[in-house]
Amino acid sequence: MDALVLAGAKIVDKIENHNKLTNKSLLMLNDIPMIEYVVDALNQAEEVNDIIVVGPPELSQYIEPKVNKILTSTESIIDNIKIGIDYIHKENKIILLTSDIPLITGEVIDRFIRKCQEYEAFLYYPFILKENILQKYPDTVRSYAVLKEGILCGGNAVVFSPELFEKNRDLILDLYEKRKSVYQYVKLLGFKFILKYLLKSLTIQEIEDRAAEIVGYPVKGIVIDDPEMMIDLDKLSDYELILRMISQNNRNPIG
Repeated sequence: MDALVLAGAKIVDKIENHNKLTNKSLLMLNDIPMIEYVVDALNQAEEVNDIIVVGPPELSQYIEPKVNKILTSTESIIDNIKIGIDYIHKENKIILLTSDIPLITGEVIDRFIRKCQEYEAFLYYPFILKENILQKYPDTVRSYAVLKEGILCGGNAVVFSPELFEKNRDLILDLYEKRKSVYQYVKLLGFKFILKYLLKSLTIQEIEDRAAEIVGYPVKGIVIDDPEMMIDLDKLSDYELILRMISQNNRNPIG
């Protein structure tokens, strides 16, 4: 499937200020922009065809030879997804990734896509157990949800059908704006789900079934074992952890 990378974030925080940047994807890690690690992983993935990036024009000097197209981003994430979908112009499923997960690899991407291919759905979202994240990255601080299956964290990639996006743009925007609040997500599902969540008895299957009712399409939660899909760079502690791991793994750009 084709890949769509969102790199339009212009939120300036302490990390970007320190590096004199206005775009998150250009944050340098060992003199390599963060987005280049994500693009390299996509190029290594056997399950990925074309790579489309929606971001600022400045990306061209770093990744233009490595991607099929760089499209100019807006300040709206929903509009940026729409820009990418319109360019790809296919009915096939797309894997959507953010540009701030530089620890991801081609193998991780392939494992996620292949797990998605085991099920018939229009939207696939990754989960991973907290214990699996902390086993590999004990210093990381993430947001978690307590479900019947365990304490889980959501990922920064999703496989979806363009048809689902077109029919649910307003809902997707609302979900994105509430992405840091597990409670707000559960609240959207309804009172019964709030109660079950508070009692720690809510299951992934129940969320899938209710989400399918809301969006009008089958939805599947994919439990994975790769924390690299969850380790995004939002704060200084993330920056320090990711930089340390990249240095330890001697990750260098391809080509």
